[in-house]
Order: sequence, then structure tokens, then C-alpha cells
Amino acid sequence: MVKFHKKNGIKYYQKARFFRKNGTNEPAYCIEPFSFFNETYDYESSLSPDILTSAKLERITRIAYFGYGYKNHTDEKWYAITQFMIWKEADSTTGEYYFTDTLNGNRIDIFQDEMNEINSLIDNFAMPPSFEDHTYTIVKGQELVIDDTNHVLHNYKPYHSSLTVENDTLRVKDLNEGNYTFAMTRDEKYLNKPPIFYICDKSQNLIVTGDVYSINAVIHINVLKTSIKLAKVDKDTLSIIPRGEAKLDGAVYNLYDQNNNLIKELVIENNEAIINNIPLGKYYLKEITPGIGYTIDDNTYEIDINENTPNKELILENKVIEKKIIIEKKFGKINELKGEKNISFEIYNKNNELIDTITTNEEGKVEIILPFGEYEFIQINSTEGYQKVDPFKINIEDNEEEKIELRDLKIEVPNTHTEDNNLLLLYILKLLLIIW
Repeated sequence: MVKFHKKNGIKYYQKARFFRKNGTNEPAYCIEPFSFFNETYDYESSLSPDILTSAKLERITRIAYFGYGYKNHTDEKWYAITQFMIWKEADSTTGEYYFTDTLNGNRIDIFQDEMNEINSLIDNFAMPPSFEDHTYTIVKGQELVIDDTNHVLHNYKPYHSSLTVENDTLRVKDLNEGNYTFAMTRDEKYLNKPPIFYICDKSQNLIVTGDVYSINAVIHINVLKTSIKLAKVDKDTLSIIPRGEAKLDGAVYNLYDQNNNLIKELVIENNEAIINNIPLGKYYLKEITPGIGYTIDDNTYEIDINENTPNKELILENKVIEKKIIIEKKFGKINELKGEKNISFEIYNKNNELIDTITTNEEGKVEIILPFGEYEFIQINSTEGYQKVDPFKINIEDNEEEKIELRDLKIEVPNTHTEDNNLLLLYILKLLLIIW
């Protein structure tokens, strides 16, 4: 076969011929289309010469690798095709290249399928996975699964134990919090030797085929620790200490995703509940059961866990059950009862701890609001001549106002005049008996 090339109006016709390295018989290719080979000159070898741009050297290296001798490319036509493609790559702007039927003959278009095959092999080798240089954000403990839509991942090898390749699927797991950049390498080791360039300023520069240089695909992964933390407080005091005998602990919240699927039930213990490493997304929180002695929180809370706010803390308030107790203290005759002022009561909780002392006003009234629990009221003073009421207990279990009317009884005084008359009568009877 004959190859034609032209530059600056000068035509060059060459019959296809082999260049081989002495001693090893390895095929070599010219990388200067319009220079001539002179075997009498000495050559210097180089792995990375500066005679062409790095992009052209890379492309020529790949043409030589995937051309003649690659797998089933054993027919001699593949050598001519490879040399032809290398010429076109080395000088693609000023030269014109094609095949002719004879020396100085007519142009013929042949070997297009073969050249397309070599180009396809090169393009496939150079094609990165579809996720090349992409950044992914995951939550600690979450497995990242990525399908390579370019279908080249199976040619790549990861070097980190957290990355595995299954056909064209990448799996990433067991990463701690942090930012990672991982490189995966694609090697072509068909020849197990590097390409070598032979340089001579008085003769045609050459390349002896070798393996193409490895290429890397890079992926960036940010691993976040996420959390939703609930803190429980009393609505009135904003304290974690419950009021009365009520309990903040034991409240139950349901956490739903944006599709209203139940994700987790959260129970308040030691005034808090937490869920760690929850996937990014929107969530909704709803109280299902309040703590003992508290009213339910009717609010629905929307929570957005994202890269900017991976951790969310909510302070949730509950209103304690409490009741207003109104005491009306009266004394006097049954038909003439009136308010008893300045009467004091001590109030004790279930643990016999004094929590408050209250005193009636001018009308004999006093009121107090007490939180959930059981309480004992003890009257500590009274109007002179009147008895105190017995201690009494009140159980706070709802919010309905309660009125209590109390009445002091008059103290009964013994009838001393009647007793004296009786003693006198007894004395007279005894005296008469003696006389008689």
C-alpha cells in the first residue's frame, strides 16, 4: 500500500514499510511526517521528550498502543494504519494525508473502519466515569452507591478500603466525618513496558510502542455527622425541672419524613432525646404523649437537615396541668356567717415539704394556683373562741377551678353555774341525812 502526504505544495509518496528496533524487533513509528530516517546517526532515548506538546505526545502514545499489535491487530495493515494516524496527529495543520492505489496513484479511502476502531479504543480509555470530579455529601454511616452511566468504571481500580467497584457501580461506606478526595486508576498493561522516544536532530524522531500512561478519576466526598436533639422544658419556667409532681421525662414524639412515613419514635429521658446520623432531608416532629402531669404540645415542627445545618436542636415546651384553688373562710352563727380574715394555711406537698403559706383577706378569701400533684392544707391560726378546721388534702389532676368553703366552729365552754348548784344540793342532802 502507498501513503501520500503533502506539505507546502511538496508531495510525498511512500510505500508502507516497517521500522523495527534492532535487537528487540519491536515496532517503531516515525513522529515527523516530513523528515527522513537516517540510520547512521545516533539516537538518544527519552520517556518524555519536549519535541511535541504533551497533548500530542499522549495522543501519539495511545495510537501506537491501540494500533498494530494490540490484541487482534496483528495483520501488517494495522502497522500502516497506525503510522498514518501518528503522522496526522504529529502535524495535523500543515500536512495532508491519504492512501493511494499505487505510487503516484489515485486517492482511495480505505481502512476507515480500522481507524475508527483505534479512535474508539482511545476514546474509551480516556473516558472517565460519569461522576469524575463530582462532589457528594453523605451522612456518617450512610453507604453511597453511584452507577457510572459511561460504563467504564469496571476498568478502574480504587485504592481505599472504603471504596469498592462492582462492574460499573461504585460503593462507598465506613467513612468517618470529614472531607475526602479519592483517586481511582485505570491501567493498560498489555505490553508491560513504557513507550520510549528516540530523538535525533539529524534524522527522523521515532517512538517504540509501550503501555499508555495510567489515568486517574477523582471523586470528592463530604461526610457529615447529623443529629436532631430535643430538649424538654417547663413552659412557664423554661426550666428542665418539672413542677409539682409532674414529669417532663416520658414524653413521646414521632419523627416523620416529608412523605409522612414514621422514621423513629423519640422518648424524652433526662429531659432530652436525640437521633444521630439521620439522612439529609425534611422531617416533621409531633408529640404523641406528654409527660405525666403535662398537657400535650399540639405544634408540628418542621426540621430541615441539610449541608449547611446538619445538626438541629429544638427546645420543646409543655404546659403543666394546674388548678386555681379558692378558699372561702367563714365563722360566726349559722345564720350570721361572715368572712374570717387573717387566717393562714400552710401547704405541704406529697413529700411533706412546705411549699407555701397563704392568708385570707378582709373577706375571708384566699386563692392559689397549684401544679399537678397532691397537697395537704393545714390551718395554723384561728379567731379567738373558734376551732381550726381539720387538715384536708387536694389532688390536682385537671385545670378546672375549684372553690372550697370552710367554717370555724365556736369552742364549747363548760356550764360552771349548774355544776355549783348540783354540788350545793348534794351537800344539803348529806347534812339532812346526818341530822335525821
